[in-house]
Amino acid sequence: MSVFISYKRVKHADYFASRLLKLCQLLNMSQKDKLVYFDLRARGEAIRMLYVLANRELVEDRHDPTQWKTIKPTLDLPLGQMPILTTEDGALCLSNTICRYIAKKFGLLGEGLWNETLNDLVVETFQEFLNHMVTKISSWKFRKWRPEPENSAEILEEVWHYLKKRLEYVEAIAEKKGKHHFILSDKIQLADVWVYTTLEWAKRIYPDAMEMTEWTKEFVAKFQSDPVMKKYLAERPETD
Repeated sequence: MSVFISYKRVKHADYFASRLLKLCQLLNMSQKDKLVYFDLRARGEAIRMLYVLANRELVEDRHDPTQWKTIKPTLDLPLGQMPILTTEDGALCLSNTICRYIAKKFGLLGEGLWNETLNDLVVETFQEFLNHMVTKISSWKFRKWRPEPENSAEILEEVWHYLKKRLEYVEAIAEKKGKHHFILSDKIQLADVWVYTTLEWAKRIYPDAMEMTEWTKEFVAKFQSDPVMKKYLAERPETD
């Protein structure tokens, strides 16, 4: 009798253990994607826009950038930097990688290898500009890593032309791709988001960056008038 009871207990224990495991798996699957970043646009804004375009919920954990030294030890940061995106698949760092993951997962890269590659090309083109701008200007104008150089006016003009050349390059890509409402498609894709958010960054230094060329001006107007983006831009927090 005691053997029978023990067997039943073990059987019931195994059953409830398996049910608990399935419940945990379901809870994990339903876990909401979470972005850990500063209360800034910067490298987090493209990520936020992609989630809005995909109509997917994103939980945010925003931090005061002035408190970075205090909060950094309290966060799980593989490379000691943000943003960090946590999804059901795992955690990701590095904003470019995060954006590519989101865009591919939610169908914001177009169809086929060539369209994906063109999106990547536009992203890398403007990432190169951002790196150049940070090194040449932001390091002394905003971050105060070094004093303002004596030839700052020349540097500002050089970076201006650096951006203009890349905008003209993307315009050529768009024209070669055909007549679409946006750069590569009639719908906003990763490339569009990356160009727009880069222009927002550049606008802090060059107030007329979004009107640098006629094509740029038209692109910005189309992006801002897209129903989804129009609502998002109107409601997003006012931050740098």
